[in-house]
Amino acid sequence: MQIETIGKYQLHLLGQEMPGGREWDPFVTILKFDDAAGDFRCVVEKRRASDTPAPSYEEAIELARRFGTALLQRETL
Repeated sequence: MQIETIGKYQLHLLGQEMPGGREWDPFVTILKFDDAAGDFRCVVEKRRASDTPAPSYEEAIELARRFGTALLQRETL
């Protein structure tokens, strides 16, 4: 898993190995820093980032990154 910070948001990027070990499912979870609580709170639960698995862990992480970034650009979470 990789964690990337964009402003007050954290993207938790995950590549989950599929049975057989040849493909990886990309997932993203998004957290936002809550000033009042002084901690992060989840605003997007673990979500599959693509209908199609990736051929490598690195590509799954990249798909999750693109998907998570697109969610942040489209919506105010």
